[in-house]
Amino acid sequence: MAKTFSFQLSGPSFIGLYVRDVKASGEFYEKKMGFKRYPFSFPNAVQFGTYPIPFAVIQALPGMDLDKYPKPTNANSIWFKTNNSQSVHDALVESGVKILKPITDGPFGKQFTIEDPDGYAILIYDRDLPNTITV
Repeated sequence: MAKTFSFQLSGPSFIGLYVRDVKASGEFYEKKMGFKRYPFSFPNAVQFGTYPIPFAVIQALPGMDLDKYPKPTNANSIWFKTNNSQSVHDALVESGVKILKPITDGPFGKQFTIEDPDGYAILIYDRDLPNTITV
């Protein structure tokens, strides 16, 4: 028999990526991706005012060896939504960001994948619902 829980979780409310160099990653997400920094942050991190979920890059903890993981990661680490994937793609290409997967039509509209400074695969997309779902 399935256990019944007396609590409810609403889903992610904060996302943080551990990085090798928090200053370099903070600059990448601010200058290349256009995120606005929060005026405050916790130590050894840069937090951004992304919506609907806040996002941060966090200095890897002592003893955490990020170099043991393949680079770039084989799966998308995080997805960011935009209203125009093509214009974001073109701007990122122009600024020298590495494109891992070119822009294509996918289940979430036009989408493409970039590599951030730590090798995380970041997917950019422009539609909330897959093409096959009607509401």
